[in-house]
Amino acid sequence: MILDRYLARTYLRIALSTFVAIVAVILVIDFADRAYSFRGEGWFRNMLRLYANLAIDLGYQAAPSAFLVAAGITVSSLRAQGELVAYLALGNRPARLVATLLGTISLLCLGLLVLHETVAAEAARRAEEIKIRDFRRPQNIGAYFQQSQWFRSGNWVYNLRERTEEGFRNVTLYELDDRFSLVRRIDAETMTPAQQGWELGKATVSTFRGGERLERRQLESLQLDLPERPADFQLRTGRPRHLRLGELLGQIRLRQRLGLEDVGYRQELFRRVAFPFSAVPASLASIRLAMRRNRRGHLATSLGEGILLSLLLWTLFTIFQAFGLSGAISPAISALAPLAILLAVGLAVGAFEDLRFRRRVPSPVGERG
Repeated sequence: MILDRYLARTYLRIALSTFVAIVAVILVIDFADRAYSFRGEGWFRNMLRLYANLAIDLGYQAAPSAFLVAAGITVSSLRAQGELVAYLALGNRPARLVATLLGTISLLCLGLLVLHETVAAEAARRAEEIKIRDFRRPQNIGAYFQQSQWFRSGNWVYNLRERTEEGFRNVTLYELDDRFSLVRRIDAETMTPAQQGWELGKATVSTFRGGERLERRQLESLQLDLPERPADFQLRTGRPRHLRLGELLGQIRLRQRLGLEDVGYRQELFRRVAFPFSAVPASLASIRLAMRRNRRGHLATSLGEGILLSLLLWTLFTIFQAFGLSGAISPAISALAPLAILLAVGLAVGAFEDLRFRRRVPSPVGERG
């Protein structure tokens, strides 16, 4: 247990240094790329607010890379100081070292899940708002702040153009039959919740058959017994990764009920768990590379290998995310496939190394007389 605690403390110290260095480099690069947009009244205060939130968001995203890089550096530093040889000479198997490091990394990955739920999701959303509102990116404003207007539930399609404290204004409701043909269209100035259903004020009701209008009536008030309540129309805008887990699950259920696209939200649900824990199989590959026999170089080599594994990790997530959003594969597979590939890489490195250096023990031939 003493050796295990020593390994864990050594790894945590190196992981913290690696994490801070990676986040600092990313923030400096981001600042250099964004510096031209820092202008206007209160720009310095807004810049500080932006990077305070970006540090949390980018820290969450960079953490798996920092963990796997630190795993390789930890093993390499033990080799460079002769501690690895001493550790094995005491009768410890390499598997114990691997298990200790991966166990420590798993706990850190669990902490990443908690970090995202408590602060990272909200920090990412605030950083996006600051970039748009305070540093002028008008082309993106609609994507993040325009409320959703179109909803579908059962045979009804809703176009709710303006939200008010009481309900909605300037609305259009379409009632469809089972063949998706228009049966009734209702245009109303207001739509407010009632005890049972909704009350539409100053409504114009048109009925259709076979695509032709049969009747058109104007009513001061119209009661509709619709199952939806105001909360059913509270779709969150912005990116799914800005939502906490409970909000994400709620949005998936709401979108499925209203007949809206939810692939990106379901994919984020699986990615929420897969992404932090991707550091575990990637670190396995990093550790086994650092432990290979007759290895030349130590810290610099491990750093280079860690960077390559980080690029592989991000490339896999990017490729499979594109496949998942296109519908080519399910959201679960798109999120979990990178972990399976990284695990296969780690196991393959270890198996190849064991096979390469396996030696046959010569059988005894007896004593010479």
